[in-house]
Amino acid sequence: MNSSTLPINSYVIVGGGTAGWLTAAILIRVLENTNATITLIESPEVSTVGVGEATVPFLIDNLKFLDIPETDFILKTNATFKLGIKLTDWQNPGESYWHPFGDVGSKINGWEFYQHWLKANFNGDTSNYTDFSPCAVMADAGKFYIPNPKKPNNLSTMGYALHFDASLAAAYLSNYAQSRGVVHKQGHVETVSKHEDGRLKSLVMKDGSSVKGDFFIDCTGQRALLIGEALDVEYEDWSHYLPVNRAVVVQSEIAPSETKKSKTAQSKVQGSLPPYTEAFAHEHGWRWQIPLQNRIGNGYVYASDYCSEEEATELLLKNIQGKPITEPRTIRFTTGKRKKMWHKNCVAIGLSSGFLEPLESTSIYLVSRAAMLFITMLPNMSLAKETESEYNRLMDSEYENLRDFIVTHYCTSRRTDTAFWQDWQKRDIPPSLQNKLAFYKSQGRLIRNDLDLFGPISWHSVLSGMGVFPEAYDPVVDATIVAESHKYIKGVRASLIYSVNQLLTHSEYLERLKL
Repeated sequence: MNSSTLPINSYVIVGGGTAGWLTAAILIRVLENTNATITLIESPEVSTVGVGEATVPFLIDNLKFLDIPETDFILKTNATFKLGIKLTDWQNPGESYWHPFGDVGSKINGWEFYQHWLKANFNGDTSNYTDFSPCAVMADAGKFYIPNPKKPNNLSTMGYALHFDASLAAAYLSNYAQSRGVVHKQGHVETVSKHEDGRLKSLVMKDGSSVKGDFFIDCTGQRALLIGEALDVEYEDWSHYLPVNRAVVVQSEIAPSETKKSKTAQSKVQGSLPPYTEAFAHEHGWRWQIPLQNRIGNGYVYASDYCSEEEATELLLKNIQGKPITEPRTIRFTTGKRKKMWHKNCVAIGLSSGFLEPLESTSIYLVSRAAMLFITMLPNMSLAKETESEYNRLMDSEYENLRDFIVTHYCTSRRTDTAFWQDWQKRDIPPSLQNKLAFYKSQGRLIRNDLDLFGPISWHSVLSGMGVFPEAYDPVVDATIVAESHKYIKGVRASLIYSVNQLLTHSEYLERLKL
């Protein structure tokens, strides 16, 4: 066998945290019974960001792929369930809407529900699009339920994700990976040596030792030790599209019986933990509120051109629920991505590959997506350029699609109460998003993009929630009589409310898991 066609024998992951250990878990899952070795190097001198507590349903697929019992993971990471995101004060102060997981309605006469709802809306119906989402109705009622696939009902099209403690999740995945053969080495990387052709050769540690590898995975966060410093791959700055560049974060106690109102809208954190993330728009950015079983995660994402760190910290502390249990800390970032995420014998995963603000909880998704894509393209010693190029093409598309979805929340807002929001009225948006919105605004059509995490239902939820409606509906639905559509739509809504009223609260459902 030609030496260039031999398999990779040693993988070295630099960096721990959720990104490093999730990558290690996914890699060992497919290489466990091969001769390949996987080593993860974690520096005791580098702290992890550790605030990524909200996820999307892709995480549930990850747990199944890793054969991790979902209940065990939930109990050991203080996790709660997430049915979607409640977006408050984004369109106008005092208004809120849902971006739920799962389906909304169902096809009528073979055509998507959105178009029938849109036609009904043009004919006087006043319902919201997400009124017909099982997840939105459950979230609004503080209820939770996972349908039995063997007993389908009108809630079966729901979807869900998790909120969890990032530190506990990293520890869980670390135990998983090490129990299957991943070697954990603690040490600080001082320098990186390279082969004559530019490939990475070895890592020189602070204690003088070295770690060699055939292939390296950079999970070193925003430092990007391998992909950026050693391989000099440039970073593509998207600040002109997404100007927020700071986040103040703090954890707080849960106040079970307390209902506290924000200045602009009601936010409920009552006896039953809310099964959703809430994102509040504020003067210079937005604030998240993520409930775990034992605490609440809070953060204010803002643009430093419009707001000082002191102002941001004051705003966050003034709006959180429960007493702070950690000191506020500020994280700095630049939205964007590496121009290449795979270069030579290195792939960047996590913050080393790029950063998108956590408005739609996509950080951990991008880690898992990158790792899952990598295992479908595992290279051999030849390091085919075609494989590298295809990986980069697919990951570029992931980042660009998510960027456009996040920008949509801002550029469609009607807020003009501060300079930050006023500037959004004239800020440039990506050409890809311009085209998508123009196509949508004619007759509400959206073309399914399999490389976009968020499909048409998510786009319809956000656009209708932001008050962006097409000029007309798709004429294919004219085959259905308006009165029949009204009757069907009214029946779906009533049926969902009835079913959800029978469910346990989110807190009760979590308690059942502990039995």
